[in-house]
Amino acid sequence: MKREAIPAVALGDYRQSLLRGEGFVAVPYQESRAWNPTLLTPHYHDFFQMSLIRGPARLMHDFRETKVRGDTLFFLSPGQIHAVQSGKETDGTILSFTREFFDAGAAGSTQFLLELPFYYTADFPPWMSVPARAREATAALFDEIQEEFNQARPGAAEIIRAFLRILLVKASRWRDHEQATAPQRAASLVRDFQLLVERNYRDWQALTPYARELGVSANHLNDVVSEATGRPAGEHVRQRRLLDAKRLLLYSELSVAEIGYQLGFKDPSYFGRFFRRYEDRTPAEFRDEIREKYQKEGA
Repeated sequence: MKREAIPAVALGDYRQSLLRGEGFVAVPYQESRAWNPTLLTPHYHDFFQMSLIRGPARLMHDFRETKVRGDTLFFLSPGQIHAVQSGKETDGTILSFTREFFDAGAAGSTQFLLELPFYYTADFPPWMSVPARAREATAALFDEIQEEFNQARPGAAEIIRAFLRILLVKASRWRDHEQATAPQRAASLVRDFQLLVERNYRDWQALTPYARELGVSANHLNDVVSEATGRPAGEHVRQRRLLDAKRLLLYSELSVAEIGYQLGFKDPSYFGRFFRRYEDRTPAEFRDEIREKYQKEGA
């Protein structure tokens, strides 16, 4: 039986508003679930999200899963496969925005969004608990954003952008408090490397072009990344290619050979060996199993 690819959800699929055209949508959690059943099953989109999930839920993000309780922030980058399953007792707010909306009129660096530890990173989970002391204030900020979106009064976009930045800065502080961080210079190098991997992993498989772009030696880059993340720098590149392969197997109709070529593998058999080394099964077997798993869960 042929298993279908998972769907993409566009920002235009969300509720109507004057602000949607500018690249922002705010939707109450339960409303989004009732309005679009696709959101209950694995899907992906081409915009960013930050959601407040209040209550028990099971989160799936790029083939890893976790159960959460209390108040949880869930961060999503474009292209990431995800789903949230919960009961009627769970509530919250889903904020969806494009980078163009977030950066519009920015007085500071337009790199702010990508400098955060929540987007385009494989070294931190994309979910985190809101500290008990901050739950009421955090929920109030999400409520303010929802109200501004609903009313769409003059200046609403600027207010929403300011609130988004406040939420993200506060979340960064909580993350830094919870986890030991590398020295600032090392952390900056690792983050720059991660963003380069995100942009170039299909074309740059060796460390040399990354090191050249970052102005360091390949050995130094590997030492810093290994110390900060516990994985060699080259493994980050390989894992990013593997993740793209898994995504394409799940949501595209490309053949296994076509996926291998798209990821820079000149020989389909080498792509098969690379995939099996990490997943202990062939790409075709993975495609059948993962589509069956998620379609059963969504039935």
